[in-house]
Amino acid sequence: MGKVAKDSIDYYVLPNKIMCSAIGIWPPDEEQSFGGRLFVGFRVVFSIAAVCTIFVPEIMMIAVNWGDLRILTGVGCVLTTVAQLIFKMIYLIARKERSYKLYKELRSLWDSSHNPKERQCYQGLAYIARNCTIIYHTSGLLTVAVFTVSAVFDYVKFGQDNNAANRHLPYDVWYGTDVTDSPGFEIAFACQVLAASICTIGVTGLDTTCATSILHICGQFRLMCMWISNIGIKINCDSPRSVTTDLIRCIRHQQRLISAVKDVNNLLTPIIFVQVLTSGIVICLCGFAVLRGTGDDLFKFIVYLTAVMIQLMFWCWPGEILIQESLEVGYAVYLNIPWYNMEPACRRQLLLVILRSQNVCSISALTFRTVCIHSLTTVFNAAASYFTLLRQMEEKAISK
Repeated sequence: MGKVAKDSIDYYVLPNKIMCSAIGIWPPDEEQSFGGRLFVGFRVVFSIAAVCTIFVPEIMMIAVNWGDLRILTGVGCVLTTVAQLIFKMIYLIARKERSYKLYKELRSLWDSSHNPKERQCYQGLAYIARNCTIIYHTSGLLTVAVFTVSAVFDYVKFGQDNNAANRHLPYDVWYGTDVTDSPGFEIAFACQVLAASICTIGVTGLDTTCATSILHICGQFRLMCMWISNIGIKINCDSPRSVTTDLIRCIRHQQRLISAVKDVNNLLTPIIFVQVLTSGIVICLCGFAVLRGTGDDLFKFIVYLTAVMIQLMFWCWPGEILIQESLEVGYAVYLNIPWYNMEPACRRQLLLVILRSQNVCSISALTFRTVCIHSLTTVFNAAASYFTLLRQMEEKAISK
């Protein structure tokens, strides 16, 4: 892979490209050969198969130990995250043409300006998105490492005592047979670590790519605000025709961004709906596992809960920025342009820009309201309700 220029969009989406390409979900190059497309298909099939090696045995684990809240919470939080990943992968594969179209539009928007100062407006948000992608992926790898190290510690400890029955895999599953003896245990251990790593790449890769797409559109609204500020500066020194041309460019860019936001909503709304709907369940199960955990299990689920919270923030935070940046366009028009000195035709155009900016661009999730920072309250309330239900189930089980 050659060196990528820092003013290119490829530099800022490189972490996303690496992770999504690893699982075969990334828009291919236009000149990709048949062998290349075949290899992409192989990566997709292999990734889904690897994810299912954790998903299916965990379902079997819950079915066999139904009624055990420790198993239900400890296994359930991981199972729900894996189920989210499977849904996202299958959904994006089914709608790959629309996702490829959105990707091309984002690349086209990146070249909306060739002025280095203007490009800094959206490069700043793109840089933040790149760093957050790396941080989020690191938190996912840390979670896998903690689960793995905990299992390795027990393996070394009990292996020396010849007490193989007390060894455990990184993730609690049921394969339908005893795998505590060697070499079955070592094989199952290695397969789980590989599958968990692929799950982490898939979860962080898809989540950060969706969030990065939203942040890149937010950067374009910042560019539009700079264009509007420049119009205000030019009004007293340039010809009216030049100002009118710049104003028309802003109006067209706003319409293009509105269309891009609609495309994002059309593509991501089902994914965000499932994410927000199930995040409350994951937080509830994780929190219950933390309260009931001891020793290594306590530390494992604290790290896992932290990763889940980062994931939820990564979905809500870009939505909040999109609302603020699209709303800022109207303020920029009203405060930075001396509209009272302009011709009536230009005033009407500016009025339309202000009115459209008041109808803010946002990301929705089907029946859920606009996804933003306030959505965290909804998720936490749902998690608290689920947690109360689990406590009642536990009290009834103890009373019996």
